[in-house]
Amino acid sequence: MNDAKNLAKTATTIASYSLAIQKALEANGYDAEDIFEAAGIGRVPGPDPMDRLTTAELAAVYRESVKRSGNPAFGLTVARFMHPGAVHALGYALLASSSLRDACERLVYYFRLASEQGIYRIEEEGDRFCLILDVTTEGVAYETIDAWNAFVIRIFRMIYRPDFTPLSVSLTRPCPPGIEEQYKTSFHVPVTFDAPNCQICMERAIVDEPLSGGNREIASQHDQIMEGYIAALDQDDIITRVKRAIVQFLPSENCTKQRVASELAMSPSALQQKLATLDTSFQDLLNQIRQSLAMDYMEQSRVSITEMSFLLGFSDTSSFTRAFRRWTGKSPRDFRRERSIEP
Repeated sequence: MNDAKNLAKTATTIASYSLAIQKALEANGYDAEDIFEAAGIGRVPGPDPMDRLTTAELAAVYRESVKRSGNPAFGLTVARFMHPGAVHALGYALLASSSLRDACERLVYYFRLASEQGIYRIEEEGDRFCLILDVTTEGVAYETIDAWNAFVIRIFRMIYRPDFTPLSVSLTRPCPPGIEEQYKTSFHVPVTFDAPNCQICMERAIVDEPLSGGNREIASQHDQIMEGYIAALDQDDIITRVKRAIVQFLPSENCTKQRVASELAMSPSALQQKLATLDTSFQDLLNQIRQSLAMDYMEQSRVSITEMSFLLGFSDTSSFTRAFRRWTGKSPRDFRRERSIEP
């Protein structure tokens, strides 16, 4: 299969998070190593923040864990075993945050170190302050959604008050039948399911209260550590992330540098500069993906030339034909005719 088709699977999560899954399994009498192996992962990953699990790998581990345990709310169990260190410097920086607002803003800026499966943002309206997680990757396990949001609540209880109770909690996952009370117990409020995004909303009046454990110097040191690791991640995968966004937006006929930059939470100029340091450009990557996908589609007789043009983001068939001729020296129809590929 062509690499372009696999790009949507490459969003990663810090692998040390899976240590909490291991502990949750073993505490309940299950063989974690056997479950990880059954999920296609040969070992339980270690604490290196550059050691990452893909969305598909993490989903496979959770799928096997739920199958063995029979617990559809297994993610809530995992949250109880998540130490702040499971997300490396991000966890320790959250503990040293000077206020709940400071902690939430840190999640907005640095969540990528923990996971690329979503993007955080903050909304304030009236007396409500909402931390919102937009899940941006397909195939994210429901248990990941449960575990992460329950973990954030635990962090807030550690740094603010043990009895911290949000005003409301929303999750993008559907409700597992018959166990709504488990979620209410975990989050201390009834949970809204099947929401368009994940939200933890709290009283606006409390988010700027100074936290007794806050330490700006320690938090800043961990911020610098995170910036170093994120820069390393960017160096390793900025091209993959751009290609993944291109694949996502191509059929919309609006696959522009501006839209892709927005998807990656940066300006078009910043994107251009990052790619330039790697001796490539947005247009180069767009052409690579189009050509790669076009060669795959050409082998699929059920995909017409007209449909192919649309799937590759061209405004019309003639534009696609000109591009294809540049790539191969032949028109799409001649290319298929030579290979006896009947539409």
